[in-house]
Amino acid sequence: MPLPLEGIRVCDLTQFWAGPFATQYLANLGAEVIKIEPAGRGDRQRTSAVPRPNAGEWVAIFNGTNVNKHGCTLDITTPEGKALLRHLISISDVVAMNMSARAVKKLGLEYDYVRSVNPTVVMLSMTGFGATGPWQEYVGFGPQFEQASGITYISGYPDLEPMGNPAMGDPIGGTFGAIAIMMALSHRRRTGQGQFIDLATTEGMSFINPYALLDYTMNGRIMERNANKHRLWSPHGAFPCKGHDEWVAIAVQSDAQFAALCACIGRPELAAAPRFADALSRWENEAALREPIAHWSRRHTNQEAAALLQQAGVPSGATVTHATVIDDPQLKHRDFFWWIDRPINEGKHPYYGFPAQLSKTPVTARKIPPTLGEDNAYVYGDLLSLASAKMADLDRRGVIAKTVP
Repeated sequence: MPLPLEGIRVCDLTQFWAGPFATQYLANLGAEVIKIEPAGRGDRQRTSAVPRPNAGEWVAIFNGTNVNKHGCTLDITTPEGKALLRHLISISDVVAMNMSARAVKKLGLEYDYVRSVNPTVVMLSMTGFGATGPWQEYVGFGPQFEQASGITYISGYPDLEPMGNPAMGDPIGGTFGAIAIMMALSHRRRTGQGQFIDLATTEGMSFINPYALLDYTMNGRIMERNANKHRLWSPHGAFPCKGHDEWVAIAVQSDAQFAALCACIGRPELAAAPRFADALSRWENEAALREPIAHWSRRHTNQEAAALLQQAGVPSGATVTHATVIDDPQLKHRDFFWWIDRPINEGKHPYYGFPAQLSKTPVTARKIPPTLGEDNAYVYGDLLSLASAKMADLDRRGVIAKTVP
């Protein structure tokens, strides 16, 4: 059965993490994504590699966001490169880019130009702060967008500086980018109209944190850093387990769950203590609960502790590293990992698969991440009908070169 986006072609000019994350969704769902990398250099994400032979092909974040895509190289700053890009745009359904507004203008790739080439195209512009407004030309990466959204301020411990997240602005912005593209494609299917998508990553980060804003505007409270302590539930946090740096996370929401926790750790009398009688009392006296829970958790591995708590009806989970998540029995059961054999990476490696199982149109790894310029022959020969001699000439002069001539 055809995949949901089969028949859709995407001209993908994105780099780094956020943009490729967006187009990865589309590729996984069946779209033909043509990833265009700068000739002779490639996606700038490739430069984050540890020095080694073919270093740019060993960048995990690049490989992980470019499964199921075709890859070509193109210098779009040259007249011939711009002409080839124009041809690709004319035969595509979607154009995606995450350049700054300044770079888009310099390259002449504003929506008016793209629409003049292909009137029904859907164009995604991903920037940190949007394509309009006083900050439209500001540049940055995920951590800067998190700071601007207010999320970083409430992350961390009360007596320490705000704690940054691992550039979560990028995948969150990418997810909203994919959703917006599919919304625009649905609109086009009904009306025949293309449209421009102006996505500000900072707004995506703000969108997932509505309670801090509303708590301030409704109640006059500025949310502060509170470590792992929840603002309503208690006990809530990570507790040490047997072994080095092993932890179990516990989140008690109700009186019944608290009673179950107390029974599980062998301290049923705590559930009857007046200072832990209800959610507010537990929240106010949470510090007194940490040691009894930790005394129990230290006698178990984090997996054992999580299993015992779950069996008792207490929300919990072991904190794991990526060295152990690959052996997670639940993820194995669901075939979440795609074991991809990319020859240049010397054997099979596990990639995260698609986080939703579609019963009629299952998502699989159909194509390995492209090496730099791997699909030049397909893109320029099969799609754009260039002769072999012409492609060789363009390669020699650096227009579609894989390496610097």
